[in-house]
Amino acid sequence: MKQEFYELTNPQKPIWLTEQYFTDTAVNTICGYTFITDMVDFEVLKKAIYEMVKSNDGMRLKIKIKNNIPSQYISDFEPFYIPTIELSSKEELEKKALEVANTPLFQVDETLFQFILFKLPDDSGGFIISVHHLIR
Repeated sequence: MKQEFYELTNPQKPIWLTEQYFTDTAVNTICGYTFITDMVDFEVLKKAIYEMVKSNDGMRLKIKIKNNIPSQYISDFEPFYIPTIELSSKEELEKKALEVANTPLFQVDETLFQFILFKLPDDSGGFIISVHHLIR
């Protein structure tokens, strides 16, 4: 399928410039987590995440550089790797979320988000999400 490329929007352009100035940093990373207090079915949670990404074009934005000019395109949905980690406490969850928030996310022609499923000893859990600010 032929990709259609689009110019960055006016709100995206300063985000792009910030990304170029602060390369290899997490300056444009937005991160948070959802904690589910009940027992979590991780296969159902993973399917729900896939469905959200599949039905939301903005989550599938990728950036391509042509002649030193960024453009964006919407990639087709493909299932992606979502790791599951085991954590010992909510304090460890906070530390992991902070670590993810401080990890650079931007790469050309790659997804601009990351999900990590987490499980606590009492079978509660949820997911950590990290999204690049170019996704608007």
